[in-house]
Amino acid sequence: MIRKQALQKVPVRVAASVCVRHTSLRTYAPVMLIGINSASSLSTLLSPKLVLFTISIMDSERLFASPLLYIRVINLKFALEFILASVACCTNSQNDNIEPQQGRWTKGSGSFVSNDPYLMESASNLRQTTAALSGAIFPELPVQSMLRTREIGRRRRSRTRRVLTEQNASFASFSGAFSPGEKASIINRCLPNQRALIETVNTKTFCCLYLPHNRIVTASQDDKLRFYMRHDQLQSRYILIGPANHYSVPDVGWSILDLTINSIGSQIAYSTWSDSIHYASIDKLSDHLQWNTFYGAEISPSRSSRFAYFSLRFNMDDRYLIAGGSDGFVYMFSHVRPRLQMFQAHQDDVNAIYCSKSNPHVFCSGSDDGLCKVWDIRLVGSTSLPVGVFAGHRDGITYIDGHGDDRYVLTNSKDQTIKIWDLRRFSSSDAEKVTLNAVRRQRWDYRYQHIPPIFQSVGPLEGDGSLLTFRGHSVQHTLIRAKFSPERTGFRYVYTGSTEGNLYIYDILTGEIVRTLDGHRSVVRDCCWHPDENEIITVSWDGVTARWYYNTRYDNEEEEELDRVSYSDSSPGDDDEDEDNDDEYSINNWRNSRHQSMRRRRRKTNATFPFVRYR
Repeated sequence: MIRKQALQKVPVRVAASVCVRHTSLRTYAPVMLIGINSASSLSTLLSPKLVLFTISIMDSERLFASPLLYIRVINLKFALEFILASVACCTNSQNDNIEPQQGRWTKGSGSFVSNDPYLMESASNLRQTTAALSGAIFPELPVQSMLRTREIGRRRRSRTRRVLTEQNASFASFSGAFSPGEKASIINRCLPNQRALIETVNTKTFCCLYLPHNRIVTASQDDKLRFYMRHDQLQSRYILIGPANHYSVPDVGWSILDLTINSIGSQIAYSTWSDSIHYASIDKLSDHLQWNTFYGAEISPSRSSRFAYFSLRFNMDDRYLIAGGSDGFVYMFSHVRPRLQMFQAHQDDVNAIYCSKSNPHVFCSGSDDGLCKVWDIRLVGSTSLPVGVFAGHRDGITYIDGHGDDRYVLTNSKDQTIKIWDLRRFSSSDAEKVTLNAVRRQRWDYRYQHIPPIFQSVGPLEGDGSLLTFRGHSVQHTLIRAKFSPERTGFRYVYTGSTEGNLYIYDILTGEIVRTLDGHRSVVRDCCWHPDENEIITVSWDGVTARWYYNTRYDNEEEEELDRVSYSDSSPGDDDEDEDNDDEYSINNWRNSRHQSMRRRRRKTNATFPFVRYR
């Protein structure tokens, strides 16, 4: 019996609904709603006779959109540790791994948030939601225990109507199925760590996309689209498809700059250094793709050679194809409205377009003026003002991507940072002016000059409205992309290409780089994480299209510090019969060496194997 006075003394920052199962019972019963904030308050509440807990964490003011944190444990000690970890993740921002506003970032810092209380609250909510969706609350629970608990639950628990209803819920049911958080926690222990070559071409590759039916498409500077399909027998391989193994596309000035597909993946569109946009159906690939064309506004011959659509996207219902032009205008092409709609959105090149995944009327644009603007299609024509503006970058924006719940967007920038923004919290007009002035003061050209050292040491701009800022990659030469990881990871990561040929994966919860994939000799311009499988595709200016996947050969206690995978051209003992790929980093040497004594392995500080340990 818990005294009411004792509960009143506990600050109710987190509410935990605890359902317990006694050793002699086979049913669950809700016990109480308690406020928890310390180990001592918990230890007095939990009985040693309780062997199974099902815990869901909710906000003290409101329940999350779905019951996010749900786990079954079979050990009382772990239950206590789990609840304490939950409290650490869900309490106020003082316990979050978020730095207060300072004049300068510390060297190597991966995250920053403003001292604005509203932004701090939003950043805390983002990290709480991410921790819940990704299963970060219970990373120490062994997979074997999770499997054992699930199987016991399936055998012993009856399938009542109530249980069957709970099985269809978004959280873990009492029938023993894995919750989304549990699935994500397992997946996130197996981040891709090995590269397999898909193809090498003698030209720069700019874009890549996953398509339905286990296909991918790449676009390169030689005016060609290449389609690949996963091999029927060898699932680790992709093979070229199409009559000529590639499709030449019309009207390419310098290179294909961007690719996009509609919501069901039946149509593809591309943009180039041209005043027209081409699109075609890709349901069935024939000898030649039948390209249709959207023509933009009339441009004088003196300007036509310098005009380009740097980015384009279909909106959610596929009624519009929205493109950003090098003249600062946004162009809206549509079959429904024969007349082209266009308006001046920015003062400089529009490099990035992102369309909302939940609202067909909302899209974002990013420009070399350093601003990300949010627009409503229904207001285009009646007003020239955006719905809102995100300000805080010191240089132009290269890419925009959206979070799965459509509450957050990220922007990659030439100021060598990635910022995450809350679509419910826009920047002020004063912050917008500060950003525009900061961008105007830049005197470097990212296409061929070195990165100014000030970007590595300067603090945030006044009025910076971003929730989190990530640093560590580099943006030069081209419009490098950064994206959120897919839903199966709980949207826990931000991954990006980089100038030096690496792929970086940032953890939203810590702000740090958790994996560096080093396998290209030139800029990694685009990357794509498979929505349903544990693999990432990267394309680079070295002409290589690569597939990154998780290899259990690297997953052992001796190599638990491994976080950086490097590629070496000269693979000793080049045995190319391995089914994964010809380009698999001296696997034979590595496999032979792992059987040597630990003492001998530790003496080899300069390992001959083509990987580098974690810092």
